[in-house]
Amino acid sequence: MNINDTLIYIYAKDDYKAKNDLDTIKIICDNHGINVLKVYSDITTSNKLDLKVNLKKLINENKDCNLLVFSVNKLGRDLNELLEIRDMLQEKNIKVYDAIQKELIFNDMFSYIKEMQENILDKGSDKDLQRNLNVLFVEPNKLPVKKTIKNTLEEKQKLVGGLIEYTYIENCNDITIICNEEGKILGLPLNRDIGHDIIAGNFLIVGDDPELGEDRSLTDEQIEKYTKYFGKESIENTNKKIDRLFWGIDL
Repeated sequence: MNINDTLIYIYAKDDYKAKNDLDTIKIICDNHGINVLKVYSDITTSNKLDLKVNLKKLINENKDCNLLVFSVNKLGRDLNELLEIRDMLQEKNIKVYDAIQKELIFNDMFSYIKEMQENILDKGSDKDLQRNLNVLFVEPNKLPVKKTIKNTLEEKQKLVGGLIEYTYIENCNDITIICNEEGKILGLPLNRDIGHDIIAGNFLIVGDDPELGEDRSLTDEQIEKYTKYFGKESIENTNKKIDRLFWGIDL
């Protein structure tokens, strides 16, 4: 394979973030004359290796090639997983390049091992942040409530009442919203207008770590900001929009 040919791997929690990462990588490729052979992507709720079906498929289907990722940290959620992935890639002679690095040089993915190790250990050292999350819980026609929840899929599904889906608020990139994927299909009561959509049913507001792809506790500042954002005025404006959309009432 020519040095100017590469595969691309994308991991993100939702389609919106995946598209942004892929667009960034394609710009890098265009600017440096790199030919993209194939794109593999995993869009899952966690950065766990077990959930990355297409990353494993990439490794099984290819060898003696180059791989471009938005950030090497997105290949695994902790150092142990990165070491496991490194061994799998080295066995297939797949050289990895981290698009965040300034120099466009395909290299062994662990040429940056010291820096990555420090970053990952720092982010994973707060066990309370990993195992428990400070979130805002928002129900229809009610003010947001701060909750501390277990950082598990089961806990999040319980609070939203079914399968979870990640979405976002327009012009807000420091948090993410977890809602019921089938809220409208199930006929759950409409909750809040977030610009590009109206969420149906309960939802959670959590912090977002774009590098590791993991949910994080909200900071005190974020709790204050989004408690106000989804406060009384948000309820009133959402109900007015619902009236206009469904009943043709212009208030």
